[in-house]
Amino acid sequence: RTQYKIAPGLYCVGTPDDQSPVLVTANYKLTFDALRKELKSVNAWILVLDTRGINVWCAAGKDLFSTAELIERANRSLLKKMISHNQLILPQLAATGVAAHRVKKAIGFKVIYGPVRAKDIPKFLANGLTSEPAMRKVTFSLLERVILIPVELAQLPKPSFWILLTAFVISGIGSPIFSLSAAWVRGFMLLVAYVTGILSGAVVTPTLLPWIPGKSFAVKGAVTGVIGGAAII
Repeated sequence: RTQYKIAPGLYCVGTPDDQSPVLVTANYKLTFDALRKELKSVNAWILVLDTRGINVWCAAGKDLFSTAELIERANRSLLKKMISHNQLILPQLAATGVAAHRVKKAIGFKVIYGPVRAKDIPKFLANGLTSEPAMRKVTFSLLERVILIPVELAQLPKPSFWILLTAFVISGIGSPIFSLSAAWVRGFMLLVAYVTGILSGAVVTPTLLPWIPGKSFAVKGAVTGVIGGAAII
C-alpha cells in the first residue's frame, strides 16, 4: 500500500507511433492505472510527471504538476524524437499549474486540455480532441462522496486501538490510584464520543455535504461535530 508512486518518464499503451497522441499525467499510481485502463483500446504515449505521488488536481495546486516540470520531463524523455506532432494532452484539472503559452515558447508543444475523467478520453480522441460539455463538468454526487467513506475509515483501526487503550487507562486514574470500574464507565463515555466524532466527520459530513450550512469543508465539519457533541452531552 505504500507503493503509491511510479517512476516519471515516457510510457506507452498499445503500439504507438510518431503520430500517436501524448497524454500527460501525474505519477500517483492510482491516477496512472486509471488512465492506462481507459486507454486499453488506444495506441498512445503517456508522459508521467514527477508530482511526488500526488494526484493531478492537488499536484497542480501545490506547483508540482507545473509548467517547469512539464518542460523538463518532455526534454528528459526525448519526446521530440518520439513524435512528429506538437500536441500534449493534459488533464483539465492540471490547468491551474501549467501555463500553456510558456510551454509553447520553451519546447514548441501546444497544450490541449482533455476531459475531467479518464473514461472520456477515448471519445475525446475520437472526436478530434474536442470535448463535449459534460466532459468538462466536475461532479461530486452522493454516490461519489459515499464511495470515499471506506477510504477514510480504513486508516483508523490501528491508531484508534492505541488512542482508546490510552484513554481507558487514563479514565481509571483517580483517588484510589486506579479504578477498573471508573475506567469502564469513563472509558465507555469516551469511546462513544470518539466514535461519534469519527462518524460526524467521515460519514455524516460527506453524505450530507450539500445540505450542511457553510461553504468551507471546515465549517461543515464543525457543524456536524457540534451537533454530535451536543447529542453526546
